Amino acid sequence: MAYTVLARRYRSQGFDEVVGQEAIAKTLANAIAQGRVAHAYLFVGTRGVGKTSMARIFAKALNGGSPEVDAAIMRGDDTDVIEIDAASNRGVEEARELIANSIYRPLRGKYKIYIIDEVHMLTREAFNTLLKTMEEPPQHVKFILCTTEAHKVLPTIQSRCQRFDFRSLSAKEIAAHLVSVAKGESVNADNDVLYELGRLANGSMRDGLSLLDRVMAAAGKGETLTLELLSRVLGLPERALIDAIVEAIAGSDASGTLQAADAAMAQGVEMFQMLEALADRFRDLMVVAACGEDSEVLEVRGEARKAIVAQSASFDAPACVHMIALVESISRMAKSSSTPRALVDALMVRLALTEQMADVAALLSGQAPAPKPVAASTAGAKKKQQVGELEPTPTPPPSPPPPKSATSAEPTPPKLTDPGAIWDKVLERVSANQGLASIFDSVELTSLAPDGAAIITLNDATKKFYIEPKLDLIAQHVSEVAGVKVMPSLKIAAPSAGQAEHPHQVSERRQKLMAEASRDPMVQRARELFDARLIDVEEDTED
Repeated sequence: MAYTVLARRYRSQGFDEVVGQEAIAKTLANAIAQGRVAHAYLFVGTRGVGKTSMARIFAKALNGGSPEVDAAIMRGDDTDVIEIDAASNRGVEEARELIANSIYRPLRGKYKIYIIDEVHMLTREAFNTLLKTMEEPPQHVKFILCTTEAHKVLPTIQSRCQRFDFRSLSAKEIAAHLVSVAKGESVNADNDVLYELGRLANGSMRDGLSLLDRVMAAAGKGETLTLELLSRVLGLPERALIDAIVEAIAGSDASGTLQAADAAMAQGVEMFQMLEALADRFRDLMVVAACGEDSEVLEVRGEARKAIVAQSASFDAPACVHMIALVESISRMAKSSSTPRALVDALMVRLALTEQMADVAALLSGQAPAPKPVAASTAGAKKKQQVGELEPTPTPPPSPPPPKSATSAEPTPPKLTDPGAIWDKVLERVSANQGLASIFDSVELTSLAPDGAAIITLNDATKKFYIEPKLDLIAQHVSEVAGVKVMPSLKIAAPSAGQAEHPHQVSERRQKLMAEASRDPMVQRARELFDARLIDVEEDTED
């Protein structure tokens, strides 16, 4: 006799047997009892959560009555309950054939029920062909659409259906069902194994049953299902291997981390499975750090849970978040890399030395903390330890030079009176400082009275708002060169012939230049690095 897999043999047969979708089951049962059955339903949910099973149970409740009909509906071969795989029947012709056949009444049931699985695979044209029939179908026709990707179903189709969202099952719910299945199969299994299977199923009951099927097939007759057997059959890294990696990371031991990862792969653990298991472990550590060791969010039981709680003392939640992101990022990169092992090894070192490595992005943005300087006493002690007991003979401080006599004092430099000569000296003084030079290049000393009244001429009127706050700085340098306290006033030079512009034209051009400069990537980067603001833009007039 042909073997039937557990996922088919233990499929729910009635509303009361549905696991995890009790609210939907109750709603559909009440709709039948009250005579409020709609003409079209849309069942949405991830794979293996009971959409097709619920559709068959619903169809059986509508059309069933005899054991023969019930069995045929649950097998999917009843004449009045037509199951269509939209992935292989997705075109307009198939949709037209469905419409043509829908006018015929059912042979032995009350309704002709169409269960369209993976309905999102239908083409847009096929959806549009079904629109009218789904809005006003014959009295004897019911539609049940099932999909894992509701966003791909046309809104016009969704609006004609009653939608039910099937939730993913928890590891606890799946494990509880697997316990009853194991008893029904007379299989001995540790509760930790069944719970781990429930966790690995990722919310899918069908996946959980399929995994149990694989482990049962690998076990000998009468052999108890254990975690070691589970790891061997599914190719998962043993917890001890991941424990070794995590403990080395906790100790900032780069060498130990590399050796532990190498040992795991040497035992046949696939590289990406190791990374997946490592990300799962950091997720568990994050949950303990954020929610506490008794949280139900931690989907680990038994000794494994105790080990994770013990390891969590070495990690806080932000560190775990950072490490999960690193593992996921390197995992994606390694899949398309010609040297994936090098990337994985680099990841191991990066995880172990996280506290010693500055974040490059933070460093570039100026937000990284500055490296701590070595204390002078520590540096001196190290140097002393290297050169032994030899110490340099202290050099006596030099004797102070004799005071200069009044007659030998340097003469006071003569005062300059020519504005041009003074300004040349000023420009020479500031030439080494690019920031100052850019300011002084925009202006010129055109007049200096004996009493210190000075006229600073600005050649470009658009820079007035920028130069005015700098007048005191300009006056200070002029005073030091001229030998007289300067009181400056700013004068705007008249534009040369043919270059005069209306004030609003100058303003508009400047605003345009400022806007363009603000969008420049180098300017934006400079503003971020130095916490600066854009003050002015100088237009390059050279060809």
